[in-house]
Amino acid sequence: MGFSALIALTGLLFLLWHTWHYDGFKCLYNIRSDWFRTLMILILLVSIAFFCLATLVESYVLYDQYYVFLGTVTIPAPWQLYTPHSVKLWKASLWCLLVGWGFLQAVHMEEFLYWGYLMRSIRTPGGPRTSWLRSGFFKVWVAAFACSWALMIASLQIETHNLDMMRAYLFLIGSVISTVLALMSVLLCIVFPRFLTLVRQQGAGFEVLERLHFFKEANELRTVCRVCYALCFLILSTDATTPAQRINKSAFWADFLYTVGQLGLFASTCFSILILLPRNMGSESLPTAADNAQQPMVPYKLPHIGGGHIITEAQRGLWELGDRLNINRDALALTIPYLSSPGQEKDEGYELDESPRRLDIESSEPAARAEIQEDQAPFSEIADTRVRARYSEFPALPTVLQKFKSPFETAQASRRVSGPAQVFVQTTQTVHHEV
Repeated sequence: MGFSALIALTGLLFLLWHTWHYDGFKCLYNIRSDWFRTLMILILLVSIAFFCLATLVESYVLYDQYYVFLGTVTIPAPWQLYTPHSVKLWKASLWCLLVGWGFLQAVHMEEFLYWGYLMRSIRTPGGPRTSWLRSGFFKVWVAAFACSWALMIASLQIETHNLDMMRAYLFLIGSVISTVLALMSVLLCIVFPRFLTLVRQQGAGFEVLERLHFFKEANELRTVCRVCYALCFLILSTDATTPAQRINKSAFWADFLYTVGQLGLFASTCFSILILLPRNMGSESLPTAADNAQQPMVPYKLPHIGGGHIITEAQRGLWELGDRLNINRDALALTIPYLSSPGQEKDEGYELDESPRRLDIESSEPAARAEIQEDQAPFSEIADTRVRARYSEFPALPTVLQKFKSPFETAQASRRVSGPAQVFVQTTQTVHHEV
């Protein structure tokens, strides 16, 4: 149990560390803007805290009762020899374990159902018909959350005297629910590649696709960990309800399966933290106000070419996906209709030629220099200060490049020589020879 307490405490510290680096604990009390996300983070925090409390209490009871001599064999003290105070503490630890496990299963259910809602919203022609809180997926989550809690509470009421059987029934019901959730995660891994292809076809930017690829790989690893801990706990709890109890009476297999189950639970919880609170490394890499006081890095506004722009329902579905992935809406790189010509079928924005024309700066004709405009030549092969590289005009770029300065713009400042002025005097002398 000491190992269990160490793992639970490590998971709690990791959650606090990640939450602090995510937004400085603002997500724990950000109720006005996104109260449901805050609720899920608090549920996950309470879950890990109760896991930690349950393992600490169990470790205290086991070390307090310690071992007993039975003939010539030394064994851990059975629950029949526990003091009344230790029995109360053990039962309290089971209730703490129930609360922690129940909340963790609620987080697992929400993850699967929310991603199902996002997939359906993006695949639906015309975009989502309703929000997450008004959708059928949310109602299913509430019903499943209530049913799982009812089953977990009922598992502790099957036996109220035998402490070993109380723990066995709790692990049996909890592992069955966890196995069902693990199979749901396997289903999500199967259908996710098609969803990734659909998002790419609908015009999602590189940052969204990169974050989705990360979620795909992290979810696959998390699913493997969930299957491991669910099967290990299911095997141990099922064997505990049999008269023979062959696996639980084997010290090696009991410790091996329980340790693998704990490691799988810890790893899957860490992956859930990373997926539920994905850090935006692009925005975190931006310079601070103190480092960027002279030239602040601000988003560059794209030129508007008339006609107006109406956000479609399909793009609203991608907006919800961006909110889930912690990506700003200006970095989603949705296709913008007014950046293309009226007869163009697909809105691809700006285009670059494979072999751009050279700008002849030695030409004396003004029309030759005006031939290449600023918006039509974002990159130039000749260092002409009048032609600037507006790299931020391309919509499919990370937010860290929203304010890009060309080397041509900074080359003039670097050529200035600091210090006193230097004066160079050149004299000539003419000698006339008289004949």
